[in-house]
Amino acid sequence: MIAEPAIFKIVEFPKRRFAYVRHVGPYQGRPELFEQLFNKVSEWATPQGFMNIPDMEAITIYHDSPELVPEEKQRISVGFTIPLSVKHAEGDIEVMKIKSGKYALGHFEILPEDYGEAWEEMMGFISDEKLVMADNAIMYESYMNDPHKHPEGKHKVDICVALMKN
Repeated sequence: MIAEPAIFKIVEFPKRRFAYVRHVGPYQGRPELFEQLFNKVSEWATPQGFMNIPDMEAITIYHDSPELVPEEKQRISVGFTIPLSVKHAEGDIEVMKIKSGKYALGHFEILPEDYGEAWEEMMGFISDEKLVMADNAIMYESYMNDPHKHPEGKHKVDICVALMKN
């Protein structure tokens, strides 16, 4: 059980634009990989002023279920939300739309080794509440702090899962 109790709720998110780099292959237990991917997108976004936008989010989207897809084929997209007006990027940076809609959100304060358990709690909440995930549901982590600046090194993270519309 995670020491800090999670806060769960249902939220309505607006449409957002997301600048990212994609990784295919193993990622679990590789914090240096996430740092490299975020740095790559940051190098593109910083000169354009996107990193100074107050409601900018740092996000990792998980495209595949670890239970269904072999580790070497699992895909993640790592990056930042950017203004809706930006349709394209340069180099290895891609841009996609994150659809508006209803999401299950779990807020966690965890240590790096607790991410798997946090996802289990999130899926338990969805099951317990009899919520239905959207077809091809987008599932992602939105990072709320710099864990290097947290006194206990904890990550403040929102885990979000798109839900079916009623």
